[in-house]
Amino acid sequence: MEKHQEFMRLAIALSRQNIEQGLGGPFGAVIVKDGKIIAKSANT
Repeated sequence: MEKHQEFMRLAIALSRQNIEQGLGGPFGAVIVKDGKIIAKSANT
């Protein structure tokens, strides 16, 4: 699997967790620089 797909899957997982925990809507984000995650979050 390509690296960008891993990052996208992580963002999707964050959004799913957010919905399951009732914390907010289906929004997740992963910020990547030079192939490394520098931030990840979901709306709350």
